[in-house]
Amino acid sequence: MIQGKQLKVLVVDDDDDDIFLVKELLREGFSDSIVSLDSTHSSQGAKKYLEKNQYDICLLDLRLGETDGIPLLQLIKEKSQNIPVIFLTGQGDQEKAVEVMKAGAADYLIKSRLSVDGLSRSIRNAIKLKNAKEEKNKAEEALKAQDRLLNGVSKATHRLLTIQDYNNALAQALEILGVAANVDGAFIFTHAQNAGTPSCDLEFAWTVESGIANYEKLHVCSSYEELGIEENFPPLKNNQLVIAIEQRGSNFPGGIFKKLKISSLLLIPIVINSQYWGFVGMGSKQIDKIWLPNEQAILETVVASIGGVIKRNSDEEAFHQIVEGTSSRVGDEFFKYLVRHLAKALPVKNAYVNETLNLKEFQCSILAGWADNDFIGKKSFDASDTPGEEVLAGMLAYHPNKLREAYPNDRGLAELQAVSFAGVPCFDSKFKIIGFLSVLDDKPMHDKKRTFSILKIFAARAGAELERKKTEIAMRNMAYHDSLTGLPNRILFNDRLEMTLAKGKRNKQKCAVLFIDFDGFKNINDTLGHDVGDLLLGAVSARLKSCLREEDTVARIGGDEFVLILPRISNREDAGVLANKLLETIRPAFMIDDNEIKMTLSIGISLSPEDGDSAKILLKKADDALYKAKNKGRDCYQFYN
Repeated sequence: MIQGKQLKVLVVDDDDDDIFLVKELLREGFSDSIVSLDSTHSSQGAKKYLEKNQYDICLLDLRLGETDGIPLLQLIKEKSQNIPVIFLTGQGDQEKAVEVMKAGAADYLIKSRLSVDGLSRSIRNAIKLKNAKEEKNKAEEALKAQDRLLNGVSKATHRLLTIQDYNNALAQALEILGVAANVDGAFIFTHAQNAGTPSCDLEFAWTVESGIANYEKLHVCSSYEELGIEENFPPLKNNQLVIAIEQRGSNFPGGIFKKLKISSLLLIPIVINSQYWGFVGMGSKQIDKIWLPNEQAILETVVASIGGVIKRNSDEEAFHQIVEGTSSRVGDEFFKYLVRHLAKALPVKNAYVNETLNLKEFQCSILAGWADNDFIGKKSFDASDTPGEEVLAGMLAYHPNKLREAYPNDRGLAELQAVSFAGVPCFDSKFKIIGFLSVLDDKPMHDKKRTFSILKIFAARAGAELERKKTEIAMRNMAYHDSLTGLPNRILFNDRLEMTLAKGKRNKQKCAVLFIDFDGFKNINDTLGHDVGDLLLGAVSARLKSCLREEDTVARIGGDEFVLILPRISNREDAGVLANKLLETIRPAFMIDDNEIKMTLSIGISLSPEDGDSAKILLKKADDALYKAKNKGRDCYQFYN
């Protein structure tokens, strides 16, 4: 993350000795990086530095003269400078720590306890969290852009379905698509079927400058050669999407495209009744315009809708419902609405939104399903040797008839009496398959193009929603779990302890808090290195978890400190039995990178309600009991009382 790169640090502290200490700790802790450090004694100095420079991290003294550093932190946040801020303080103050963390600080460190490892770890974690947030923001921006296009598609399709006049419907749809796709011009050309030289007529045109899609008195007939797209005509005629780019040796742009300074043009064929009818052109003045596959697929699908607008009049109401309904819904509500109205719009008997759990093993989960006019519950399934396997391989799967003959071993198909199947993969913003939409019917399917047209539109939207869901889960997990061991962190531990105490108070049940510390762990880090130390932490965590009941919680709250919640105990002896079990489980040697490491624990135990009825008190008393165990010789446990 930082190795081999420059680390730019701003230190704001009114004590030169503290600045010197931080500088030395940074030099040693980031020996593999170039540390560029600016320092100042005041908030005013810090503001000047921040106006001129960009920093990777800001180390801010909590006390700056007569004031604290929180206003400076707030200033950084107000100016939208995404700089992690770590507060340094001479004395620990739990309330002040909570205050600065709520204000947006990345960490809170006590100067007297500063160490090379502690400071470097805090900085690395802060930058790692910042980078994760930036990646999340980028992903969200990509999803927003895709959502804008999808919403534009929804609105354009809505115009096509609801406006009676054909010309007005297409003109308004083209205008909406142009805005949603963020292009400089959008055009509809019809192919001149009887012309000797391949030619096309401009029927509809929208540009950013005009803001309105025109169709009256256009009908400008040009040859493909005059437009500079003669090389694109053969694939277009074969119903293939193509991109024309201004480059040396090419005739593009020509005609109206040259007049409008279009440098990149996405050409999407319009096919009606299996014949090439013309094309939709989406033009940009940016020569380096990137047309993402998802965008192409979405636009290609809506162009198919344009081509079939008259043919699909009978399906207007159903399709209108699904477009309107899904555009304003998210999460489970979106998935449930989607399957219900997919089944209605196509129409089919069964519709599903499926999420991948393990793509390589074809393990999936039904997030939402519609069968026999009702929703079905979520459940996991193996998609191998089913039509879903085709979709997970990245294909559009379509079996219009005799489905069970193609998959005789799929018992689910027999139970559903399925005759036909269609499935489309859902991709995330990195084009990885994260799920698929599937529909089945007990009758043959006849309209392959329309089926895929609808499924592809909503597979793109479902993919965006699936990715948003996964991103939320990942960020929530990052916020509440230790990144090294995967165990709950201090925040989640405190929440669970509060819940345990509240439940115990209602049900008059006892619980225990065990504070666990490794004996001699620092020596292992110093002699064998932090990589071995990290592996040892993971191995010890696994052994600790193996001793617990499902309802117990073990958390890592920092360094080699672990805490354990033991709810629903009958007496103190229950806690002692578990403590002995933990000690015995850890004593056998660990093999870490060919190193045989022996490790022991010291454990302090507090009990509720005897020792207290608040999380803070119980944790403090368990910590006190831990030091009693340390003083008694280690490799043992002690109760607070």
